[in-house]
Amino acid sequence: MVRSQYKFNAETLLFEVTHISRGMKLKRFLCGFLVSVLLTVGYYMIYIQYFDTPHLLSMRRDNADLLVKYDLLNKRFEEANGFLTQIQRRDNNVYRATFGLEIIPLSIRDAGFGGVDKYSHLEKSNYASTLIQTSQQLDILLKKAYIQSISFDTITKLAAMTEQMSYCVPAIQPVSSDKMRITDGFRFRINPVDGRPQHHKGIDIGIPVGTPIFATGNGVIETTKYSFLGYGNCVVINHGFGYSTLYAHLYKIMVSEGQTVKRGEQIGLSGNTGKSTAPHLHYEVLYRSKPQNPVNYFSNDIDIDEYEKIIANAQENKEFD
Repeated sequence: MVRSQYKFNAETLLFEVTHISRGMKLKRFLCGFLVSVLLTVGYYMIYIQYFDTPHLLSMRRDNADLLVKYDLLNKRFEEANGFLTQIQRRDNNVYRATFGLEIIPLSIRDAGFGGVDKYSHLEKSNYASTLIQTSQQLDILLKKAYIQSISFDTITKLAAMTEQMSYCVPAIQPVSSDKMRITDGFRFRINPVDGRPQHHKGIDIGIPVGTPIFATGNGVIETTKYSFLGYGNCVVINHGFGYSTLYAHLYKIMVSEGQTVKRGEQIGLSGNTGKSTAPHLHYEVLYRSKPQNPVNYFSNDIDIDEYEKIIANAQENKEFD
């Protein structure tokens, strides 16, 4: 049924039928439609502002669950880092100390990595701070584990060479046990030659000229020379594993540079060459070029018979070689 619209005519005092154009109808329809759309959008915005949709509720639950998992993951990283720190301490204080290795300082274990832009690709994420923190902890853990792995590789190699190392470390006295008489020790003293204070880097063993001098551990002859600095005729043996020994004031040198020697093998005869006030042997033990007290390396449980046996075995092996 078509509804008609009427308009009052003041001249005729009658209501007359009016006709609405199609354009006006279309205009009214579009205005009504636009108002409906705006009202719908407005109602929706108000709804989602104060009420969560099922989809939004689900997303928020997923996000909350994800953040909890990130927190748990970070805590596990912290625990793993704590365990690795304990291993590092044990490595420095036990494993490396056992084999005479220098400790790995924290400046190397905890050294930085990457550049300033290493995590820039994560900064655009909604959870940038959490992702960057987790990535940093993972990188720190991996770097520490890598350095620790290298340290364990070194220790493993040394452990496999334990027997060889036991023969190389200077462990016997450089002269026969029955002739061993220390006349000056490893200490700060006044030099008997020039009267100047100095640190005596080894020990002096008072023995007659011509007394046989023996290598205190397996090694390679590094130096045979006459030292004008006071040592006179001297021999330096490189034992490997960071150890070397020096034998000074010799009357005669019986080895040559590059020669391999065994523990107990004769390397020369004692003398009184260089700056010396009386016949004696000046003997030094160095570890990583740092002087050590030689007395600490003597095997006190070796008696004269055992010492002579070591000397005899070294001579037999030399002739066999």
